[in-house]
Amino acid sequence: MKTLVTGGAGFIGSHLCEALLERGDDVICLDNFVTGSSTNILHIMDNPRFEFVFGGVETALSIPKADRVFHLASPAGPSMIQSHPAMTELVNSEGTKRLLRDFNAKDVLFVSTVKVHGDCERVQPYISGKRSGEQACMEAGAKVARLGNVYGPGMAADDSRVVPVFIRRALSGEPLSLWNGGEQTDSFCYVSDIVRGLIAFMDSDETGVMEMGNPEATSIRELADLVISLTGSSSRIITNENVLVAEECHKVPDIRRARERLGWVPGVALKDGLSIMIESMKERKKGQHEPVSGRRGNPPDDHRHEGRGVHPPRDKKGDQTGRKARMAARFRFPPRMCQRSL
Repeated sequence: MKTLVTGGAGFIGSHLCEALLERGDDVICLDNFVTGSSTNILHIMDNPRFEFVFGGVETALSIPKADRVFHLASPAGPSMIQSHPAMTELVNSEGTKRLLRDFNAKDVLFVSTVKVHGDCERVQPYISGKRSGEQACMEAGAKVARLGNVYGPGMAADDSRVVPVFIRRALSGEPLSLWNGGEQTDSFCYVSDIVRGLIAFMDSDETGVMEMGNPEATSIRELADLVISLTGSSSRIITNENVLVAEECHKVPDIRRARERLGWVPGVALKDGLSIMIESMKERKKGQHEPVSGRRGNPPDDHRHEGRGVHPPRDKKGDQTGRKARMAARFRFPPRMCQRSL
């Protein structure tokens, strides 16, 4: 089975590529590194069943051939969406339509958001693009996975979403600022649960919309308190920022269809997932890229994917020569770009 993952060097996409390789799929990762990173996929570059293609869904001259495609390519954090509004809308709308022309609809899984019917002003190009992409998928008979908030190792160091922001600030001893007193609620699902759900959806005969995420709401104040506790931080909590936020921007996913049709429910507790992510961000802060328990960090044993954390031998610390050469040979772009991305 050959699988194309657009946005495969991004946060969720790189976890998905890893999981697909572990179960034996051939994987093509298509990414332009606007929000993705070569660091997220360096550990799988030696896998003979993995191929990286540099480019964007909406701009590439041709789309790599595959049996099926997971379409995750898109900025997702508010700051990146605001930096790339036109591209965000285009990759979700016209990019999705292009994939539907190139693949059988039933073999296309479009990753959308539970906020798609909301009016979240800060990320409106993202919402508009997801709506357009969903409409095209529904008309064609494709699969749409609407996700709630997802977190875990591999999120960008400057990601502006609440979980990495809180952890980053707590590790630095900076204050955690809560909008509107932190009483608003949201839900947070660990990335390995989402990857498991996406693969189950693609493997099924189901089409249409599935919502995935943590169905349990957590207040932002509870999240802040938990992060401070788990990091052992001395950070203060500030609650004097008042921001108008639409309720739809904090929608909790309705996972009933995923549970009934796929048998999917999230399994990693928020405390466990945050602990893994905190350790990962601590090591990144020290200048190390690899978490102690593997590149990504693993959830507790009862939720761990078989084989996760087992990777080919790596170059010696500080030796980038072999790694760059492999990237230049396998990546379809010039070696000088490989050097800049490391």
